[in-house]
Amino acid sequence: MLMVIPNEGKAAFLSIIFDPPAVEDFVVELYQNNYTPVDASVIGDFTVATFTGSGPVTITSADWGAPVIVSDVGEITLTAPPTWTHGGGAAQTVYGWVMYGHDTLNVYAAQRFDVARNMTSGSIESLDPFKIKLKTFS
Repeated sequence: MLMVIPNEGKAAFLSIIFDPPAVEDFVVELYQNNYTPVDASVIGDFTVATFTGSGPVTITSADWGAPVIVSDVGEITLTAPPTWTHGGGAAQTVYGWVMYGHDTLNVYAAQRFDVARNMTSGSIESLDPFKIKLKTFS
């Protein structure tokens, strides 16, 4: 039988990770290589985007809302979504985003977009809403 994390445990885990004092600050970046994140993904698997305006977005513990439980899923939402605007120059295709630790470079979360984004001058990519979710799977 698989372990179950009850709802209060999910909320507590999210608080431990994201509320002050958080484990560390986080960085979110878009990535440009055609890669699907897997359980064993590490930061070296992602080639971060390099178009003008694609820089890293730093997230501190103060940037997160309070953890909530929605239909037995623990969620925490960033108060302002990470957003990038292509500032001109060469176009670039991005395939998803990666969130890693500022100090450790540990990958905390990553997502491949359902459809790759072609970032051209003036294009905006906003991860809205930006949520981290915890669920027990059986």
